[in-house]
Amino acid sequence: MKYFLIIVMMMVVEAAVAQTALKWNALPDLPDERGFAGMYAGVSHGALLCLGGANFPDGYPWDGGFKKWYDGIYLLEQGRSWKKLPQKMETAAGYGVSVSYQNKVILIGGSNASEHLSRVMGYEWDGAALLQHQYPSLPFALANMSGAVLEDLLIVVGGNVSPTGPGLAKCLVLDLKDIQAGWTEMEPWPGPGRIFPVCATFEGAFYMFSGEATAINSKGNSYRLIHQDGYRLSIRHLAGRRSVHWEKLAAMPRGMSAGGSLLPVLKGDRFLFWGGVDAVTAQHKTPSSHPGITNDLLYYFPNTDSWEFAGRQQRIPARVTLPVVHWQNQWFYISGEIKPGIRTPAITGVY
Repeated sequence: MKYFLIIVMMMVVEAAVAQTALKWNALPDLPDERGFAGMYAGVSHGALLCLGGANFPDGYPWDGGFKKWYDGIYLLEQGRSWKKLPQKMETAAGYGVSVSYQNKVILIGGSNASEHLSRVMGYEWDGAALLQHQYPSLPFALANMSGAVLEDLLIVVGGNVSPTGPGLAKCLVLDLKDIQAGWTEMEPWPGPGRIFPVCATFEGAFYMFSGEATAINSKGNSYRLIHQDGYRLSIRHLAGRRSVHWEKLAAMPRGMSAGGSLLPVLKGDRFLFWGGVDAVTAQHKTPSSHPGITNDLLYYFPNTDSWEFAGRQQRIPARVTLPVVHWQNQWFYISGEIKPGIRTPAITGVY
């Protein structure tokens, strides 16, 4: 009887592990062997759109190569091959926020070789052509931020107004059902400003984690301070006005600046953290000898405000500066950077 109970318990544990194990998938690579960092991406009428981004076409940065921003638009329809559309973005750009909303892919802010951007554009694939939609510009130029749609509210957090500007403690909101009202600046989270946070939405709340800032150490040298904090934002409507409430969450086991965003919501109860820059990765300052991005996998459980180590992804290089898109019941990591200056064209799915 004792051995029978042990066997039953082992079977229960194995079944539980099987139910929560991650499944990984791959779409065809983008039709550019170098790949891009900082792309925009989303879904329109069942098609995956990937736009813009940047890479180093003429050599790595440590060999004197220069970063180039792009205006290309790639389309993937289910069961078909990638195609590069003849239409181009209004301007070459990357490192902004992109969201999918009512079959439109909305591009917010970002940067290019000459400036940070305030423009907000929507793109819609109608099955034959790409349509453009206009949205109110941001109140100021902004890049290196994060954002998501919570119900009908487009929320943008963090970022900076110039390449060398400090990370902002800003929370901007656009009601997508009343775009004529423009953007509203809401009360920010009770913590420091930052660039490159990651975010998620879950059960009527918006979540923001990590990001980074430039700090000065005891020797007077600057370094990348990787935040390990997280916040939950609830927005209520009272007497015709919005009220916001930020709640600080349990500290992260490690930071995840510039990771894929949105964070995948898996199994109906957890966020997946894969990639991004943590405090250890941030210490490597020589691009040519950089070890790559940490392959640790973390779960965050919003219902219990708790963290769990979920193993390592040993087969697929982790990434930074990339969008994550929910499509065909999977979460897809779109291209991105696997080491400083080195991109990948891979599109990796998880569910």
